[in-house]
Formats: sequence, C-alpha cells, structure tokens
Amino acid sequence: MRSLIVALIIHFTLNVLVFLKGWDVFKTQRALRAFWTVIFAFEFLVYLTGFLFYRRLPPELIHLIRVMGTSWMLFLFYLGGLALIFDFLYLVFRKQLARPKELVNQPAKMKLIVFLSSIVMVVSVLYYGNYKFNHPEVQQVNMEIGKPAGKMDSVRIAMIGDMHLGYLINRDDARRMVDLILQQQPDLILFVGDILDSSIEPVLEQGMGEELRRLRAPLGVYSCTGNHEYRFEAEQKIEFLNAVGIKMLRDSAVLIDSAFYVVGREDLTFKKRLPLSEVLKRQHVDRSKPVIVLNHNPHDIDEEVNAGTDIALYGHTHHGQAFPGNIATRLTFKVAYGYARKGNTHIYVTSGLGLAGPQYRIGSVSEIAMLNVRFGK
Repeated sequence: MRSLIVALIIHFTLNVLVFLKGWDVFKTQRALRAFWTVIFAFEFLVYLTGFLFYRRLPPELIHLIRVMGTSWMLFLFYLGGLALIFDFLYLVFRKQLARPKELVNQPAKMKLIVFLSSIVMVVSVLYYGNYKFNHPEVQQVNMEIGKPAGKMDSVRIAMIGDMHLGYLINRDDARRMVDLILQQQPDLILFVGDILDSSIEPVLEQGMGEELRRLRAPLGVYSCTGNHEYRFEAEQKIEFLNAVGIKMLRDSAVLIDSAFYVVGREDLTFKKRLPLSEVLKRQHVDRSKPVIVLNHNPHDIDEEVNAGTDIALYGHTHHGQAFPGNIATRLTFKVAYGYARKGNTHIYVTSGLGLAGPQYRIGSVSEIAMLNVRFGK
C-alpha cells in the first residue's frame, strides 16, 4: 500500500507541474486550454478509478487503465524534462540564468511552438519505445567451456528474464512471448526469475498457465526465483510455476542428461538464502562438469566467479528499461546488461523479455538470449 501511495503522490505532482506549464503556454489559445484541461481531468479520473477499485474491476479493464496510467506517467516525465531543458536554454541564450522570472516574458508564439514540438517529440519517442517492446530481439551469444559434458558437445539454451506476467503483461503478451521462445527450438529453456509480477490473481483469471504449459524443450524448463515472485503469495506463485512445467530451483541443482549442472539460487529477498558455495556443497555438485548458475540479481557477480561457475546468468536490471534508467543501471551494477567474461566464467545479464510498468523500451531492448554453448572434449 505504501508504494501505491507514493506512486499516487508522484503522479499527482507531475500532473500539476506539467498541467501548469501547458496552462501558461496556452494562455492565448482558449480552445487548447480547454482541451488540455479535459485531457488531464480525464486521465486523473481514470487513474484514480484504477487506484481505488482495481480489485473490483475485470482484468481487461485493469490492464487498459494501467497501460494508460503508466504511459501517461512516462509522457509527463519526458515532457516535463524537455520543458525544463528548453527553459534553461532560453535563459542561457538570453544570459538571464540569475533571473528565472524572465521566463514569464518569453514570446507567446515561441512558447507555443516549442511546447507543441516537445509534445510531438515525446509522442514519437513513446511510439518507437512501444514498438521496441512489442518486437523483441533474439541475441545470439556464443560461449565455449573447456570442460567436457559427457557425450554432449554443445547445447542451445534459451535464456529469458523478467516476463512480469500480470495486469500489465497480459495473456496476449504471454502468448506472443511463448511463441517467440518456441520458434528458437532450444534444447533447454532457462528463466532467471520474475516470470510473474506482483499478484497471481490476473495470471489465474486470464488463464496464463495455458500459455506457459506450452513451453517445452528436450532438456527441460527451469527457473530461479526473482524478487517479484516474493511480492505477495510467494509460495502460491512458486507452486503455480512448478505446476505449469517450469521447475523452480530454490538453492538447488539439477544434473542435466548426466552432462552439466543447472543451479538455481533463491532471490536476495529470501531471508534464508544460502551462499553459493554452500548450495554447491549441499547439492553434491561435481565441479568437473560444466556448471550453469541462475541468479536473478547481478548485485555480486564475484560470488559466482569465485565459486568456479562456468556460466552465470542474471536478469533484474531491465537495462534500465527506459532512458535515463539505462544510465542508472550502468552506474549501479558491474555488469548491467549483456555479455562479459571474468576469469573462466561467462556472464550474461539479460534486459528481459517483459517489463515492469510502462510498456516502452527506450535505450534498452526486450530480448531472448540464445546461448550457443560448446563444451570441451
């Protein structure tokens, strides 16, 4: 509830600031002022309806309301940011940085042209960002491991992160994602957590389990837990994922075809999470075979490296999802996105296939990572 209240406060603040900016810009345009007012009043009414009655409305309507609300938030963020930049440049050009009140004296026609141009720019960027979300990329990542893997010389792994199935990512999205995964014809499917979003209710109501049950691969389908699996109804979510055929590895390991291990770590939010070295010891992992570790959060990749992991796979970052989030993740994580190698450990952090919040990829991509792994002799 606290996060919802904070979101409402932020939403209200952005609405007020951007509305007042437009109200000033359109002061000589009565029709535009009226239209501007109607848009803001309608959006806030829709947002408030979703905030207060989301448990009583059908999932389809909640989906629409949340898509509208999160899109509007991003629109306000970018439009407000552009307005600040252009106002700053105006003061610099006029050499009036010490007198911000000079902004009141901007020519009305210039303010109108700049503001309308900003709206067109933001709408164009959002259109492109939504296109990027709805058209995921398939990244081909080649890895070579020196260890032998029984009779197996190679394996094709579909790595997927952060689908976030729920109110925002609905069954239509789930169907599209599952179709794309199956089109790759992988030998093995590995998730790195956050398959489900905050609540399991919309997943059950929309029958998304039927889509997830279609996921099949010769060597199986596995996942570790993510922080969103632990947001509300954690055990119910994990039971659900196991039931639809996604084997949840919770500080546990599985030997695949007597050839290599897949180890799944509990998410950081799980209080009894074990150190990786303890997991490997308890699960009797034979280090002479290749070891792949699934760990949702790349907060400490050195733990996997120091444990002698051959491949370490992560998600969680979304690569910031929408600019400037990609810059923030680069500053926060040693590896925020993509492939890296440290010692003998191959590392891949996926930006994810789904999204949390606004359905836009700006400065990032939605993706499946196809890992083409070759083993030693």
